[in-house]
Amino acid sequence: MSSEKAKYDAPSVQEHIQTSHDIWSIADHNRPRNWPMSQKWLVTFIISGFAFVQPLAETMLAPVRTPLSLDLSITRGYQWMLVNSLILIGVGFGPLIIAPMSELYGRRPAIIAGAAAFIVWNTCCGFATNLSQMLAFRLLSGFGACTADAVAGGVIGDIWAPHQRGRAFAIFMAAPLLGPGVGPIAGAYISNNISWRWTFWITSSISAALLVLAVLVLRETFEPRLVQLHRSRISTSETPLEQSLASPPTRSKKLTVWDNIQRPVRMFATQLLIQLLALYMSLLYGTMFLFLYMYATLWTKQYGQSAQVSSLNYISAAIGYVSGVLVAGHLNDKIYSILRVRSANNKGCPEYRIPVMFLGTLFTPAGLMLWGWTGETHQHWVLPNIGCAIYTAGCYICSSCVSVYTIDAYTTYAASAVSTNLILRSMFSAFFPLFAPYMFDAVGYGYGATILASVLSVFGCTTALVLWFWGERIREKSTYCATVDQE
Repeated sequence: MSSEKAKYDAPSVQEHIQTSHDIWSIADHNRPRNWPMSQKWLVTFIISGFAFVQPLAETMLAPVRTPLSLDLSITRGYQWMLVNSLILIGVGFGPLIIAPMSELYGRRPAIIAGAAAFIVWNTCCGFATNLSQMLAFRLLSGFGACTADAVAGGVIGDIWAPHQRGRAFAIFMAAPLLGPGVGPIAGAYISNNISWRWTFWITSSISAALLVLAVLVLRETFEPRLVQLHRSRISTSETPLEQSLASPPTRSKKLTVWDNIQRPVRMFATQLLIQLLALYMSLLYGTMFLFLYMYATLWTKQYGQSAQVSSLNYISAAIGYVSGVLVAGHLNDKIYSILRVRSANNKGCPEYRIPVMFLGTLFTPAGLMLWGWTGETHQHWVLPNIGCAIYTAGCYICSSCVSVYTIDAYTTYAASAVSTNLILRSMFSAFFPLFAPYMFDAVGYGYGATILASVLSVFGCTTALVLWFWGERIREKSTYCATVDQE
């Protein structure tokens, strides 16, 4: 990253924040970090609700292949995979625009606009009459579905102090991580009892209800944007102090917009930490979507279950996610606080999230191996379900630690930082399931799970060790990490 680019980013936002300390002294209770706990949790739950809709929309189609394919004349396997996966392309690219825009215009407009876009295009999916329409609408709906993911890191960084973020992020992720478990079950029963088109219309209805709630009660959380809004309100005052606080920025709006849009790309291109975290998260999510795709086939092929009955096995995935939430939410903040007290200066740092990540790194391959080999040898059905629960719990623990680490390390730019891994993560999630049937057909469920477990073990341990031993040194060299994040 050139020095010219660097001065356009970090110093400009730091200037906003420094000015904000003077302005907020007038009404300190309006600062998002100082909001009542009830208001913070309300914001967290609303964002979590929007995030729940995304995996619901991604996974609800899994059991409706037959009726949807008949109505839209889908005859080839890759066409069905595109219908399933194309939404992930929009989910991957959308945050590259939504996240930096939320750091310019605020979180609230980004959330409302993204939710509205998703409702429109996802509803259109339910009216599609051919494959081309369905693919176009699925792609466009992804650009709106990703909104909560794009801004969640920023919102949590805005309103929660570092020692509170582990629990807050764990609770935020509880709803979206239930999506992959609830989606296939709901899709199977909706399709069989009503119509596959209602799988789209129901998700749109849920998102519409959340949108109304957000318009009514959701407040802006991004402090530099609140400073700008405060400046605009006092700009007509004749008091010299207020006039100085309300003075307009020196850079043109066009340049500011361009700087914000290209920031995620620059961060991904120049930040070693982001590159490492993005690669690991991509492998984690790609493997998880591959696993969820093959999960149903295990029950239908190996155990001879119907589509409806096999969908009930996704409950174990939901149990694993909830267990991961409880473990990560409790341990993340507890260990962070213990290590902070033991530190020389009594200050926290992002690396205090890593010990919990080691726990998730052990659970993930262990659960995969248990699922694969017990399913391969046709053991009692409860054993593959236990393996699934252990695996999904490990996935959530690792994902939570990486996300909270990113928020701690890039607090001011948390939305942009988190968005950088979404595109690669979505690409892996979209295309990993494409080769899943071929790999498992060739080597079986046991060896297929072993291959995935080995890859995740190597990359998980490597990532955790690099962050623990060298993370602080890498952060010290980054302009983007050089932001004040007060306890």
